[in-house]
Amino acid sequence: MKKNPDRYISEFLYRFYRKHTASFLANVYKAGITGASKDIHKARLDVKKIMAILDLLQIVRSGKEKDPGYERIFKKLYQASGSIREIQVNQLLLTKSGVGATGLSLYRVELQKQERDRTREFLQVIRKFREKSLTHIEGKIRKEIFEITSRSLKKKTSRYVDTKTAFFTKRPVKVNDEKALHTVRQHLKELSTVLTLVLSVKFSEKFEQIVERLNATEIMIGNWHDHVVLADSITDFLDRAAKPSEQPLEQIRNYLETLVESNSKEFVRINSELDRMIDTGLFPDHQDKMHTPADVLSQ
Repeated sequence: MKKNPDRYISEFLYRFYRKHTASFLANVYKAGITGASKDIHKARLDVKKIMAILDLLQIVRSGKEKDPGYERIFKKLYQASGSIREIQVNQLLLTKSGVGATGLSLYRVELQKQERDRTREFLQVIRKFREKSLTHIEGKIRKEIFEITSRSLKKKTSRYVDTKTAFFTKRPVKVNDEKALHTVRQHLKELSTVLTLVLSVKFSEKFEQIVERLNATEIMIGNWHDHVVLADSITDFLDRAAKPSEQPLEQIRNYLETLVESNSKEFVRINSELDRMIDTGLFPDHQDKMHTPADVLSQ
């Protein structure tokens, strides 16, 4: 007997949701005991997977239906873990830079203090988290998932892709407009996340190539953004320094100047790369034919 495609899609999505909520609970409670960065990061990754399902439901849901706000359950945990992750990325970038100035050690000490403070805040959020809030919404989410049809999935996601792609091609990025470029990155991440999930249901080699290109572009912008965050963090540290004229702090200031200059050059390079992608077609398949994600979904 041929399997109902709608039932297959629903079963897959629901099992995906259950798998990552179970993993999330295990990791979040483990993180609450250990306070270890790796456990906090695992819980954060689980939330990202869960949010992908919730985003897909929002796309497929009728425009007349009110957003039930499932994401609010995870918002504080996700934001708290994100603050810790940002500090850890700053520490990693400093290590990779190879800069060993004495002044940077003062900043590293500040980062370690920030990480301890943010971890304490994360643990407080965990203590306030109630597992029954997940139990309360699970039935509603299951009902929505099993109402999804292959036809509605194709139609709604195609429309979503068209909207996101239109924003990307008409991006309002201006020279030194870091906020606008960050917005482009957010749209790319949202598009890639949803398409990756849909790809799991309906595999397509062309679709896979599209997602790979989206991810590569998002990573390129993300790397630049991480260095911008580092520069902002160092600037804030220097602004709060008790004696900004001290020699060690002058070493940090010199490093900051180099970092800001490098970020500016990378910003120009990224914009040139984005312009080239738009000029040649966002998702080229062959030189004589261009494909968009919506094209693939309609096949």
